[in-house]
Amino acid sequence: MKAIVKYGYGKFETEIRDVPVPTIGDDDVLLEVKAAGVCGSDIAFDDGGHENLLNPPVILGHEFSGVVSKIGRNVTEWKVGDRVVSDNTGKVCGKCYACGVADYLSCPERLGLGYGMDGGFAKYVRIPGETLKVFPNSLMSIPQELSFEEAAIIDPCSNAYMAVVQESKFMPGDYGAVFGVGALGQFSIQALRAAGAAKIIAIGLSEDKKERFDLAKYNGATDIVVADEVDTIEEVNRLTNGEGVGLVVDCAGVAVVLKQSIEIVRTAGEIVKIGYDEKPVGFSLDPLIDKAVSLKGHFGYNWLSWRGVMNLAVAGKIDLKSMISHKMKLSEFRAAFDLVRDRKAIKIVLYPED
Repeated sequence: MKAIVKYGYGKFETEIRDVPVPTIGDDDVLLEVKAAGVCGSDIAFDDGGHENLLNPPVILGHEFSGVVSKIGRNVTEWKVGDRVVSDNTGKVCGKCYACGVADYLSCPERLGLGYGMDGGFAKYVRIPGETLKVFPNSLMSIPQELSFEEAAIIDPCSNAYMAVVQESKFMPGDYGAVFGVGALGQFSIQALRAAGAAKIIAIGLSEDKKERFDLAKYNGATDIVVADEVDTIEEVNRLTNGEGVGLVVDCAGVAVVLKQSIEIVRTAGEIVKIGYDEKPVGFSLDPLIDKAVSLKGHFGYNWLSWRGVMNLAVAGKIDLKSMISHKMKLSEFRAAFDLVRDRKAIKIVLYPED
């Protein structure tokens, strides 16, 4: 079968290869991939980043859905033909604090399908039985109302859902702001809409005008702030009548965004930081204390996130289809990755090839 293989740690050390179909053991499930989403992390892997997560040579692709193609003789929870989506957990220890509280993504021994272990940018992927025993909900049924394409991008939506709904005290009728209008930003806007935000302020750059601001409005943004054209602080203060926003979701990551987040959040408000930036912030965090602001570092999701997103999508309160900007073949991955790099795509779905 054809697969996208990251064969080294270096930049662009990624290629299409013919690899064997995975063999499965008595407790494993073999999933036939029907759709796989391209994540910004895939681009980072291709660029030579996140070396601590990679285990090359490895098949990339951690956002994927499909049907059960084969089961081991000890498997009773699944049958051939079941429509399923994986949360990409390949291995967890089952013994640490994180596993003890069902926060499996934070397990220090976790390996993800698609970077630590072979993932979904292929025709087939093995779901390890030892992981299903520890964390059975790492593989989930897809509601009949949702397509494979929609299911394949629930991962980033669950990420945003957890940040907004599960990790904040956001109240219906409050104001929210989102820095960044890429996939995570768009899903955060949808999560704020589902949470009953009275006003959702999307903050991006002028280069987002062509591809992303209209989608942000469609997804629920009531106001757009173009950060490199206006004074972001003044504009948010104007839009909130000087109150500020109750919740800021930082999907951009750079230090200036954190500084602006502290300035636009209201007293006793919250900032949930999703975006990364390895550089030091370079400014005092004392205003967090003066304003009694909570700053939460956010990573990933849990089963409740997936359950909430799937239920909301079935109810028509979250729109997954609107986020899919391109559908391409696995062999076109290089063009797909470039579209993401050039900010010309929101979510790209890749289809496997024999």
